[in-house]
Amino acid sequence: MLVLRKWKWSIIRFLPVVSLVFCACLVPESGSAQGANDYPIPSNAREAHSAIREGFAAPLEPRDGLKGPRQYVDPRSALLEAQRRNRWPNGPAFFRDTELTVHSRTYWFDEDPFGLNKPRALTTGGWLSYQSGYLADLFQLRSVLYTSQPLYANPFGGETELLSSDGDQLTTLGQINGRLKLAGQELTGGRMLVRTPYINPFDIRMVPLTFEGITLMPDDRGPDQPLDYMVSYLSRFKPLNETSFTPLSKALGVTQDEGVLTTGVSYHSDLWNVGIANYWIKDTLNTAYGEVDFLVPVGLDDGAASLRFGATVLEQRTVGAGLIADAPYETYQASVRLIGSYAGLVLTLAGSETGDQASIQQPFGFGTSYTSMILSDFQQAGVRGTKLSLSYDFGMIGLEGLKALVAWGRGQGTSHAANDGFRDQEEFDYRLVYEPERGRLVGLRLELEYIDWRVPGLDLPSEDLDQFRAIVNYKLPLL
Repeated sequence: MLVLRKWKWSIIRFLPVVSLVFCACLVPESGSAQGANDYPIPSNAREAHSAIREGFAAPLEPRDGLKGPRQYVDPRSALLEAQRRNRWPNGPAFFRDTELTVHSRTYWFDEDPFGLNKPRALTTGGWLSYQSGYLADLFQLRSVLYTSQPLYANPFGGETELLSSDGDQLTTLGQINGRLKLAGQELTGGRMLVRTPYINPFDIRMVPLTFEGITLMPDDRGPDQPLDYMVSYLSRFKPLNETSFTPLSKALGVTQDEGVLTTGVSYHSDLWNVGIANYWIKDTLNTAYGEVDFLVPVGLDDGAASLRFGATVLEQRTVGAGLIADAPYETYQASVRLIGSYAGLVLTLAGSETGDQASIQQPFGFGTSYTSMILSDFQQAGVRGTKLSLSYDFGMIGLEGLKALVAWGRGQGTSHAANDGFRDQEEFDYRLVYEPERGRLVGLRLELEYIDWRVPGLDLPSEDLDQFRAIVNYKLPLL
């Protein structure tokens, strides 16, 4: 145990060093993001995010195995793998194929919320991930140690969710699980990341959401696999700024300890993504999600003009004893979108509507609606949302790895008890990302975000919430 503790803290001390090498002079003077979607900015309509396209997975890192963005192989990982196989060609795969990766993250968060307290923090840390090879081509072990260490925090730094609620550091073994591969199926049990439409890593701070439970999925889930499915039961989860796991029902304000039973299936082709998923919490809430996504079969080459249509619906209703507040009720959020792209430019127009009986409850991941912004999901009861976004891939003019996105969103509705006195609002989002895929800076991802959220008529010093965040990620394979 003493050796393990020394090893653990040695790794924690190492993470900040890697981050700071890439973060010199990166402390801006204002702004950050509260709920930024970490999905890569698309270069064309095909790469735009679709929750059902990403399907169902239990990845080791939040971005592992994404199906929408163009895939590329990290040459450093490929070199390490070749070296292992050359060094131990007949060695046990459980040891020979072991992977060890450090992912450092340095994060500056600055917020001015309606003229009230201004939370600010600069943190560094990240995670160390371990993944064994398969024992007898059947069993694999995986684990991830996460940490967030404060470099600076004002008296309200705990409100940033980069640190604990009282502003202290975070260190947690967020993942430790075993994976069994048998008869074309993959069974994973323990603490893990889960990626589904309604429950997902929500990687918007230093440490993602992780879950405790068991999942069953097909063994082969590559981008060309037409059928995807999942059956899982998740009993507990770890919130962004905590180190311990808590029952999922607690996030809905229910004192009874209950987990989530998830079932889902999806179909994928070059043009279609269609699927449904259901999430049931005993005596609390049932959530059903469906999506149809279609890419028009013209201009499918990179840079050519292309169009994409989609529609989603998320339906929620109280079930059983109805332990959740304001039960019984039934509500929904439906959304549609149109995406057009040409030569690296991607234009998206989307609209959504939420039922007027109750607001959508979604504490376990990103919003599923096409109108979701960085802060606003327009999920309040009776609210209609509109979103317009434009992104550009500067790789089309020789600046490889540089992308930018500008988005505008507006929510409109009538204030009443079911939406806690909703007021019309609008939000402007700006994202700039640099992530080279080759050269000496492979593994680096730099992201800047600015958000202006306006809610007129509030009885507060200001009607604006402004945020700015700067994040430096660096991924380094060690084994």
